[in-house]
Amino acid sequence: MDTPTLPLISSFIIRFVMEELSAEKPAYHGTIRHIQSAEEINFNEWREATEFMHRFVQLDELQPPSSLDSPITNP
Repeated sequence: MDTPTLPLISSFIIRFVMEELSAEKPAYHGTIRHIQSAEEINFNEWREATEFMHRFVQLDELQPPSSLDSPITNP
């Protein structure tokens, strides 16, 4: 009899800090924490956050959706 496999769950908390250094290009940095391992890193670029997530979640692409692909709309 086959034992059912449990889903692999990875949860993250991402904290962004926006600094308005100029009106044209606000800078941001943040912290990302993997809940299951309590491992946490600081990042200055989104690429650093996605590289961290790739250590726990093996997806081909972890990129933020473009505004056209996003299912969230403003009411």
